[in-house]
Amino acid sequence: MTTRARDAVVVGGGIIGLAVAYHLARAGVGVTLVERAAVGREASWAAAGYLSYQGSSNVPGPRLDLTRTSFDLYEGWIREIAELTPADTGFWRCGMLEIALSEADVVEMSRRAAWQREAGFAVTWLDERAVRAREPGLSAGLPVHGGLLLPDVTQVRPPRLLKALAEAARRRGVEIREHAPVVAIARAGDRVTGVALAGGETIATPIVVNAAGSWASQLAPEMAVMPVRPMKGTIVLLETSTPPTRELLVSERGSVYPRMDNKVLLGATVEDAGYDKDVRLGSVRSLVERGLALLPALSDARVAGAWTGLRPYSHDNLPYLGPVPNLRGAYAAAGHYRSGILLAPVTGVLMTEIILEKPPTLPLEPFAVARAGEGSRG
Repeated sequence: MTTRARDAVVVGGGIIGLAVAYHLARAGVGVTLVERAAVGREASWAAAGYLSYQGSSNVPGPRLDLTRTSFDLYEGWIREIAELTPADTGFWRCGMLEIALSEADVVEMSRRAAWQREAGFAVTWLDERAVRAREPGLSAGLPVHGGLLLPDVTQVRPPRLLKALAEAARRRGVEIREHAPVVAIARAGDRVTGVALAGGETIATPIVVNAAGSWASQLAPEMAVMPVRPMKGTIVLLETSTPPTRELLVSERGSVYPRMDNKVLLGATVEDAGYDKDVRLGSVRSLVERGLALLPALSDARVAGAWTGLRPYSHDNLPYLGPVPNLRGAYAAAGHYRSGILLAPVTGVLMTEIILEKPPTLPLEPFAVARAGEGSRG
């Protein structure tokens, strides 16, 4: 059975798929989004939700340009979504303190603070005394050497944002189909003609956007050019009577992410465990031990839950954005790894520009789908 044609079909209902569908629809494109399970219930739902482009992995280059552009878009994007649906997304400029626990940390953070100040970023180096005065709950035995204060770091509540974005997309005219796994891309020669669903239905379309996260490389043989694989992350949720900190605390020995409602996240692990999504006791124990090593007062917290997500890891920590080689009408928006929540706005913008053949906001070559294969040949 073939259903009526749409201008485009987006495969995958995480934050990236929803953002692409939303921006395409805002540009006047008729979009159907298909999700194999419930919208937003994979890696996006499990994310911690903090937004920062100033971390140690974001040295000057394409990744920093991408993350900073998306960060700059975020507040306006949240306001735009709020005009369509009044949901509370938990958008909160909470700030982050990266704690240096070794001389090597001091060297790296000092260098980063220097070039980021020169670039005009908000960043302040604090010595050990200033760190402990700012965070009196830190363990007395923690070898604090100083810290990097990033006041612009913001957070959102991913489940709330996903719900709001899905509703905003619907109000823009996006048709969202849940529990509709795609089993094949229909084609005529090397040209996309639609997507085939598990129930035997085919949705006719000339454009398919692969936003299937950790499953992106499995959607069609041509998608294997993207070596996307899952990297499991476990997070523990605590409830406290008094918040131990009001800013995100990050260190090599663990990270603590407070929320405005006296809840605290401990996370997150990085586990190369395939498609295993079970919560494992060893991972939970490691996170709890790390959290207590930072903030001993957390021992009085109530454990409210724990969960996992499968982050879609690319070979070079840059997402794949653009046309899929050898399959006309197919596009990819995949491989965002741990930055899917942060990169959602810019991904929606760039994919819309690519598909509608408009001048791109950023140079696209670093994100080309075929680059992994080109690197292995060269």
